[in-house]
Amino acid sequence: MNAVTLSIVLPVYGVADYLPRCLDSVLATDAARLPGLQVIAVDDCSPDASGAILDEYAARDPRLTVLHLTENRGLGGAREAGLPLATGEYVWFVDSDDWLAEGAVEAVADRLAAACPQAPLDVLITGFARTYPDGSIEPDTWRGLMDGAPDAFTLAERPALLQMILSAWNKVVRREFLQQLGVSFGDGYYEDLSVTYPLLLTAERIGFLPQEAYFYRRAREGAITSTASPKHADAFAQYDAIFAFLDRRPDIPASLRRLVFDRTVKQAVTVLDTPGLVPPELRRDFFHRTAEHFRRRRPDGYRYPGGLRGVQYRLVERDAWGAYQRLRPLQALPRTLRRTARGSVPLAKRALRGTARRGL
Repeated sequence: MNAVTLSIVLPVYGVADYLPRCLDSVLATDAARLPGLQVIAVDDCSPDASGAILDEYAARDPRLTVLHLTENRGLGGAREAGLPLATGEYVWFVDSDDWLAEGAVEAVADRLAAACPQAPLDVLITGFARTYPDGSIEPDTWRGLMDGAPDAFTLAERPALLQMILSAWNKVVRREFLQQLGVSFGDGYYEDLSVTYPLLLTAERIGFLPQEAYFYRRAREGAITSTASPKHADAFAQYDAIFAFLDRRPDIPASLRRLVFDRTVKQAVTVLDTPGLVPPELRRDFFHRTAEHFRRRRPDGYRYPGGLRGVQYRLVERDAWGAYQRLRPLQALPRTLRRTARGSVPLAKRALRGTARRGL
């Protein structure tokens, strides 16, 4: 089995407290077993000691290359700055506040090397676990969607992939394949969507590594997933980039376009409905932008989902903010209660009929 070469790109900003654990987990890889490992750390003009920590590690380990940016470019821009330095057959975009499991790099390399050289994997998706500030660990709740997956598959063959997390950090990508796509990481929040969707939509061979190779920090102070900010609206620019890519690729099946559309709408309403993300004074505008996205991007043949979610989408399409707000008590119920509450959907449908009578 021939060894593969792997480049790991680490964007670094304000993570001095977490960076040593990340670097230790990456550089613990046996150099004799995987001589083709390259680590590229991009100091995104970090205001803390992250740059100095990187230099200290680079002085001890020649596998680590440090690029110090003179101005902050954001997570997507830092990845874009590091990518041209990558020489590996595959590239893995690891976030520097997270860390890799023991033996993860070797397991990834072995899985990639096991593929036939004439038919290499385009994307390898790794298993992961979420970690929380109290030290608790939550396994990947979507892993079961890949039960029974073959060694290699396409998104059309396993559309459940779009229900899984669409971040870049659990996807190891064949570098030449990525470069040929003509896509780039976006600016601001949700910067990886403009890359991960095209990767999955066009990959001819996707693999899945079920073991927990990656530990993803949730709810840390300053993390996007726990910070109220107007920048959550950056998602709409990423959606535009995704659909611009789809417009350039008429070979992508219409069924996948519909799935992508549904997934983007689901993400937008999830961000809107998650307490503490969209500032209260901006919620209405965020909803209007979701409605605009729905009407502008709705593909031919799209059908609303069933149940309460389908009613929710109809209100989004009609830009019926008032009626949507009246659904919030139902949305806040635990999922099991929503399924069993017989009055939920009829009540929601009455709200929908009310918006229709008022012309909303």
